[in-house]
Amino acid sequence: MRQQSGFLPEHQFHILINFNDDERSVTVLPNEAGKFLVVDQGKVLGELDFDKHLNCVSYQCELDPAIISQLNKEIRNHYS
Repeated sequence: MRQQSGFLPEHQFHILINFNDDERSVTVLPNEAGKFLVVDQGKVLGELDFDKHLNCVSYQCELDPAIISQLNKEIRNHYS
C-alpha cells in the first residue's frame, strides 16, 4: 500500500461496520484530496478515494464488496 501521509487525525471519525462475524467500530481518517484511510484496531484496512460529490471512485484494499458498500454509505452519511 502507498504511504499514508497527509491524513488528518484531528478530523477522524468512527463508524460501525458489520463484518461477517461481528460488528466493530473502525476509524476513518480523511485527507484534503478526498481520500479516506480506514483503520481497525491499529491495522490499516484500506484506502477509499471519493470525488467531490462524495461518490467512491476507487479503493485499495482486500475487503469484501459488502463491507466496501457499508464504508461508502457511512462516509457519505457522515458528511451529509
